[in-house]
Amino acid sequence: MAFSVRVVGVGDAFTAKYHNACLLLEAGGARVLVDAPPALARALADVARATGDSVGLDSIDHVIITHLHGDHMGGLEQLLFYQRFVTGRKIVLHAIPEVLAGLWDTRLRGGMEQLIEAAPAGGALPYLERKLTLEDYAQVLPLEPGVNALGPFQVEWRPTVHHIPTSALRFSREGRTLGYSADTAFDPSLIAWLNRSDLFFHETNLGVHTPLASLVALPEAQRERMRLIHYPDAHDVSNSPIPCAREGERHDL
Repeated sequence: MAFSVRVVGVGDAFTAKYHNACLLLEAGGARVLVDAPPALARALADVARATGDSVGLDSIDHVIITHLHGDHMGGLEQLLFYQRFVTGRKIVLHAIPEVLAGLWDTRLRGGMEQLIEAAPAGGALPYLERKLTLEDYAQVLPLEPGVNALGPFQVEWRPTVHHIPTSALRFSREGRTLGYSADTAFDPSLIAWLNRSDLFFHETNLGVHTPLASLVALPEAQRERMRLIHYPDAHDVSNSPIPCAREGERHDL
């Protein structure tokens, strides 16, 4: 086995049944979280209960954010605060430059920039204010074009067709590859790129997302490596024409 992937969440932005789409990869003793949805600690706890493994906020070494919509990064503040105040270590944060450019100022700064800390003994005030940046919480490593080293993995990315900058991903290790579409409109060239993986997760949903009918019409050689994710609550998982990712399941590659 080169690595494993656990399905943390499968739902879309409006789900009332699932956790939002999220994956957890593990290899060589390192754990890589793909996106950080809201209620992240609860989502990871549900994975731990389903698998019997010890999985929690303190066990994440790397996190990669595909884009800045809340269902994909709304739990990042929780994760970064936990690492700072509980574990005392910095997580390694990855994203494409276009995502990192807005991450702090538009999504995190309001709740994380200002902290108060105990003042030295004998001071006039019991607390001091401190201004922080994203680098105070995480080691920030942009994803560059081509192959990137991300812990034990080699990672490649390409943009998707979405409202805001978004990256599809391919993770490789020891000759095995996993793909993830992230959020995207139907894009045959992206699916061909993902199909170079042994297994890939592809979203399906309404609006500027990929219609299920478009995926069903693909050649069998592409569909057989695909698992659906980010699907709406109304999707009939048991009778799905393409197998669905299920929360808590683990795939070994």
